[in-house]
Amino acid sequence: MAYEPIQNFSYESQLSPQNGAPDHHHQEEHHSADVGDASMYHHNPEEVMTRGSDDDQNTTVSIELEAVERSWNDAALLTAKSTGHARVHSGSSDFTLGKGTTTSSFIGVSALKLPPNEKGDNGPARPWNKDGTWTVEIVTMFVSLAALAAIIGLIAHYDRRALTEWPYRITLNAVIAVLATMSVTTLGISLQNGLSQMKWIRFKESKVPLADMETFDEASRGVLGAIKLLASRRGGLLGSAGALIAILTLAFSPFSQQIVTYEMRAVNHPLNATIPRALNFTGALPGTTSPTGYVPVLPIKSAVYNGLFAENGRPAASLKFDCPTGNCTWPEFETLGVCYECTSLTSVMTKYCGGNPANASDCGWQVPQGAKLNTSHQVFSMTPYIPAAAGDMPYSTILRLIFLGTEAADGPPGNNNPWARQCSLSACLQTINATVAVGALTENVTHTVVNQTVVDTTTQPNNTDLGVYVADHNKTSSLPSPSSPYYLLGQDSMLSLRGWFTTLFAAGGATRTTNNSTMTINDRTVAVNLTVGISNGTTFFDSDIVTAFYWNYYEYAAARQDGIAMLMADTATSITTAFRSLWGAEPVAGPAVSTESYIHVRWGFLVLPLLVVLGADAFLIGAIYQTHKTRTRPLKSSALAMLFHGLEDDTRARFGSTDSLQEKKRQAKTVRVQLDESNERGSLLRS
Repeated sequence: MAYEPIQNFSYESQLSPQNGAPDHHHQEEHHSADVGDASMYHHNPEEVMTRGSDDDQNTTVSIELEAVERSWNDAALLTAKSTGHARVHSGSSDFTLGKGTTTSSFIGVSALKLPPNEKGDNGPARPWNKDGTWTVEIVTMFVSLAALAAIIGLIAHYDRRALTEWPYRITLNAVIAVLATMSVTTLGISLQNGLSQMKWIRFKESKVPLADMETFDEASRGVLGAIKLLASRRGGLLGSAGALIAILTLAFSPFSQQIVTYEMRAVNHPLNATIPRALNFTGALPGTTSPTGYVPVLPIKSAVYNGLFAENGRPAASLKFDCPTGNCTWPEFETLGVCYECTSLTSVMTKYCGGNPANASDCGWQVPQGAKLNTSHQVFSMTPYIPAAAGDMPYSTILRLIFLGTEAADGPPGNNNPWARQCSLSACLQTINATVAVGALTENVTHTVVNQTVVDTTTQPNNTDLGVYVADHNKTSSLPSPSSPYYLLGQDSMLSLRGWFTTLFAAGGATRTTNNSTMTINDRTVAVNLTVGISNGTTFFDSDIVTAFYWNYYEYAAARQDGIAMLMADTATSITTAFRSLWGAEPVAGPAVSTESYIHVRWGFLVLPLLVVLGADAFLIGAIYQTHKTRTRPLKSSALAMLFHGLEDDTRARFGSTDSLQEKKRQAKTVRVQLDESNERGSLLRS
């Protein structure tokens, strides 16, 4: 008996009594037979109605639908398997539908149709045929933007703030890393699905090589696939942009970690630093051992000896200051002090001889001020000058010294090269720039003022104040206070220094001889075997003060420095330090500077994360727009959609000649297909 194809109708219409379907009472009871492996067959029987072609009688066939393996190369088959033997009633004749008899092909054969889908059409059922949404992608897009905005807000809030203001145990970089991971992960969802959707749009618009399906699929999975898509130039403008953004996501986290660095800066301490300055000095003691009737207080004597003999390069080391942090600065301030000045007199030196000019031992050198080198054996001399009461020097001068020598500091011994130098110590006003770095004080004198007034004290009335007053008339800040427009070195203090210096800096010299035994050593003579610049003979000095200046003159010749001026500077600085540490001193306030770690934001490193997030969002918007424009279903990365978009039989058959996957991939580059979603043909990739 021949059968014609079943018409497309619903189960309900064929099984209803109105259509003449036989009642269950008229059906034969059939017995179940062994159906074999349960994993290969379904045991729920379905009744399908057929119409005979030789008579118009309705027949009922009781069968089971047997699920069979669907091959990539062969069309899927729908087989009917009887439960034992099914008896078919057709008038007076019976027939049996044998076990495993094929009645229809699953795709493309009209012998047997599946039930209509949920839209009521007669095409194959497609569980994916309802349009999807972009809700998940849009939500993740906003989450990615929110995470990036949180990073920007966080770093903007803490930029240039002290690290101690960060209140949490977790570091700022760790918070940024978490937010960056959240941002790049969520944008990866929209980026992945957008790239996946691009393949459907591409296949919908035109016929393209089937291999592009895999190219787009790999691009949506990772960076390597994105690179392949860019290299193949198959993604178009929008697809290539999405692939480029996927590649740039690799640098998202490293760049986000470079945004914040921690640097050091100087900040003011709540406590001020203080350093003393001298407004005046009037300390002195009466003493009969001094020709002036006054002697200096012990701290002044100590300061002079420190300047002459310490040789530590820090004559102000004894100055007391308060710097809570070890790093402090002060504005320039003025103080009463002692200044030095050295000038060369070599140009005015003349040679002189005693009673017998023919005897070279009676000849020496002299300067107009009166200082001399008496004999040829005397190689160095020091001559002090104390200001006279009649006023032969500026009244602020404390001491003047003239040094003469016969040998250059860096010349060979015995080679006559006479020189002369005059140095003085005077009360003055100093402008000082002071700083403390790592606990060490450094002071630079930026300006000095010396009162050059000459005063004849013998003509002054007995009640005249003969103190030394110094004021900087060029700078208004020279006034220490409105009520005290001058800095003062008291008369008693000045006289005490002049009287003591008369004894301390007594005239003397250095004599050199090649025979140690011929020199008579008295109580005042200092014998020193010096090899500083002079290597032959023994040098004898009249005092320790002369020894100190002689030593400095030769010791610092190698560095082309003026050793005598250095010693005068150290002595002056040491006395000034004493003035600032005793009576008449006041503190100068300044900021105490401490260092702290602070958060420094390098905004340039934020450019790439911004570019990635905004680019991914723009790409997603473009993918949504293209989906709408081309009327493509948003199938995105759905694996089921890939399965239901099966190739048509003719196209699939072209790949049946080989079992090699690589060969199939090679063939896919030449086979062009297009997405066909028409209801007449089903959703297929057709060539």
